[in-house]
Amino acid sequence: MSESANGDTPMDDVASSSAQIQAPAKAKKVTEALKIPPTVQERWRDATVASLSLLPPAAVASSASVQDALTLSRAHNGQCVLIVDDAHVRGFVDLIDLVAHETQGSPDDAVAEIQRSFGDAPSTFPTTFRVIHTATPLAEVAVFLETAPMALVTDEACTQIVHVVTQGDLTRYADRMGIDMRPSALGSRVEEESSRDRSLADVLRLLDGYAPLIPDEVSDYYLERAGFQCDDVRLKRLLALATEKFVADIASDAFQYARIRTNAGPNRSSRPGATARDRTRTVLTMDDLSAALGEYGIDARRAETFR
Repeated sequence: MSESANGDTPMDDVASSSAQIQAPAKAKKVTEALKIPPTVQERWRDATVASLSLLPPAAVASSASVQDALTLSRAHNGQCVLIVDDAHVRGFVDLIDLVAHETQGSPDDAVAEIQRSFGDAPSTFPTTFRVIHTATPLAEVAVFLETAPMALVTDEACTQIVHVVTQGDLTRYADRMGIDMRPSALGSRVEEESSRDRSLADVLRLLDGYAPLIPDEVSDYYLERAGFQCDDVRLKRLLALATEKFVADIASDAFQYARIRTNAGPNRSSRPGATARDRTRTVLTMDDLSAALGEYGIDARRAETFR
């Protein structure tokens, strides 16, 4: 479901991703169908939200720190982090805002200082919402995300928020399935190359003042070992960002393997002394990581001495 929610009173600083988050109940539901262009329908075909294999929503309280929200966002593939108080959504903050504040401000500041609120910005976020659940076609979600920063996915009863979908999720799914995300009607080759040059210039300009997680010195060291000589720090940072994305994708795939293995195993709730946390905890093992790395052609099997 989309955009509006209201809530009161605080909860624990960092919310569990498995904690229940109530869907907006006061906003008016939109019933008219979205107009889906034929090209969009053809691109996504019969795929639904369930095809995305989404993680639970990342959520923190308004009193949580920027550092807590940033850590949670990175653990959820750079997902928008919901600001939740007393199980009600108050707003959200995206990874770009979090990284920018960490770089320019203090990571200990409350995330409420940079959150984007739903209820107090009617010109940006309408007071109506559209129901989106796991069976909603991706074509409909794609059209919805053209004018919204994200989509909140509810359960079938439309009472709880179970996932968050952003344009990045659609892009990752398209890459995995080999779906062409480019517009069907391209301009001339000259226009296309000109647009590409402008986009590259914009990216390089942003990298001037951005420091990735991987320090420039570390990038220099490994690039020199690989025989790559370059004095442009922006290019080194671009490679560092690509490395971060690669590692994040591997970690996400490994976590999915761990969840599948955990859900397929014996019921942990039947064990003596098992707590609610034990029943929801997922333990990442070397086997999960090896399976994820294997999809990228990387052999990370442990030596026999460690088996």
